[in-house]
Formats: sequence, structure tokens, C-alpha cells
Amino acid sequence: MRNTVQFVQWIFPLLFCVTPALSQDHIPVIKNIFKTIDTDTSKSLWTFKKTDLLRINVVKMQGEAKLHKHPDAEHTILLIQGEMLAEVNGKKFWLREGDMISIPIGVPHKYTVKGRRAIIISMDAPYYDPAKTIILE
Repeated sequence: MRNTVQFVQWIFPLLFCVTPALSQDHIPVIKNIFKTIDTDTSKSLWTFKKTDLLRINVVKMQGEAKLHKHPDAEHTILLIQGEMLAEVNGKKFWLREGDMISIPIGVPHKYTVKGRRAIIISMDAPYYDPAKTIILE
């Protein structure tokens, strides 16, 4: 729970700094990520914010993602539930709840989830085109 509070304290300023000034016409929408994931079990990815400069997805991960790279965007991952092993440019890092890693454009990376599932916040700036993702294995 402490990690969730720290995440909320960290992510809210980011969300509002890329959002136009709030007025009566622009009421922020509050979404509970965990309730969304638990009730919408048919999906594994939810886009919570998308602008010309940024995309923020919540992703439910299981198993292993193949080694790949994004030639068109920096990729930042914030782990909010579970554990996973990240391999970035040949180096391995254990990520636990609250850990964040940023992968520069074009750098090979992959993830392996430890346990049943992991939930991450994925932030891309600018957001990458999945059709341009290069699978390396």
C-alpha cells in the first residue's frame, strides 16, 4: 500500500503538467487502476492518457516479453505490482514494486514476470508505433 501511495504522489504531478489548465469544462477523471484491471479481465492494456507528446498505459503482464527495441520512442516502465526481471542492452535488473526504469530510443530490452502477473505503468515519449517495434529473438 505504501508503494501505491508513493506512486500516486509521483504520477499525479506528471499527469497534470501535460494537461491543459483545468476549468469548469475540464473536470479530471478519476480511475482506479486495480478496479479496472479486476473488472476488465478481457484486456491486458489500458491507455489512460494520450497526447501528441506522451502516452501512459497500464499493462497487465504475464510470462516473458521477447527481446525488442523501439526505434521511435524512449520507453519508461514503473512497476506498481509484482516483480519482474528486466534485461536492458544485455544487463539484467530485478524490478520490484515502486521501481522505475527508462530505456532510451533503440536500446534492446525484454521483461520476464516473476509469479502470476505484474502490473506496470508504461510511459512513452513520444509514444512508439507498435508496427515499428523490432523483435530481436
